[in-house]
Amino acid sequence: MTIMKQLTLITLSIFTAALAFGQSAPDYSLVPFRVADKWGYATPEKQIVIEPKYSDAGWFSEGMAAVKIGNKYGYINRTGKLVIPARYTVAKPFRKGYRPHKGKEGGDSVLFAGASLTANGYEICIDLKGNRMPQCPAINENSAIENKEPLTQIVQEKNYSLPDNKDLFDKIVDDYKMPDQQETYYIAVKDNRYGVFNSKFETIVPFEYSSIRMNRNKNMPFLEVNKAGMFGVIMADGKVSIEPVYSNMKAVEGLDGTEYIIIRKDGKNYVKDINNRDIISTGFADITYDNGGFVITSDEQLKGYYFTDNHVIQPKYKEINWPNGSPYLLVKTKDGRQGYISTTGEEYFRD
Repeated sequence: MTIMKQLTLITLSIFTAALAFGQSAPDYSLVPFRVADKWGYATPEKQIVIEPKYSDAGWFSEGMAAVKIGNKYGYINRTGKLVIPARYTVAKPFRKGYRPHKGKEGGDSVLFAGASLTANGYEICIDLKGNRMPQCPAINENSAIENKEPLTQIVQEKNYSLPDNKDLFDKIVDDYKMPDQQETYYIAVKDNRYGVFNSKFETIVPFEYSSIRMNRNKNMPFLEVNKAGMFGVIMADGKVSIEPVYSNMKAVEGLDGTEYIIIRKDGKNYVKDINNRDIISTGFADITYDNGGFVITSDEQLKGYYFTDNHVIQPKYKEINWPNGSPYLLVKTKDGRQGYISTTGEEYFRD
């Protein structure tokens, strides 16, 4: 017996990603350091080398950093000298670009920054002396933060016809194959209960679940299941990995492709991997995935950070974020002020 399926294209949607300047890597040898409401710079060892006197301070890039004086931004060099006057409402980091040069492949390399002289944020490009460039340089496509190519999303409806199902199911809702296998598995419904069978009409997952959804993780596809309102994980071959005993569940893919499962039980949140190994075994009021680690929230709604190498910054901040896996995290303290901390928890501010 064989099962035939017909794929019907029903929707084609085009999404265009936002266009943004790519950024050069920040220079982490000097860290923005806050004392009360003023910002300066310190070494990673917390020795202040540029006195805190600015309203705001950005990371150094290409030897320059944007600082705020009053309500406008300018640029300083690594000695703390103001080399571009504070006249901008927006001042982005300096980075490398390219401008055409006849007869020279790739053109000339030039440093530039995006900035705005007006309150409406209309941006121009400036050079290292603060002069407006006739046109913004081209940038290396590989260095852009966001993909500029249009994204295409195709939504498909699957219709199945069967020569004989021996009353095994009422309808099929999805199908899948395991990596490096030819066998096809079918997610189906019988009497409003979900299960899985294979092309030999052998039941792989009993028809006893309220819902089954295939998670097509590129490394290891698996099934997210709901049984009477409780959630768990079943592997694609039908083996129960995480028993459906959790009141909520969310699967997130790590930067390295590892699949993590954020689960909730008895009002607390935890993290496992899809093989049921504990990643975060201490319960928290909330856990969210963030740039390669997890933001953890205490019952007092204070936030900390859990790194996947198992070291932890305990919850003590109103907000916390690990931007692009840098050596420093951006936090907001209990009194609402921003500051930086290292991944080991060293604070680069004094209130």
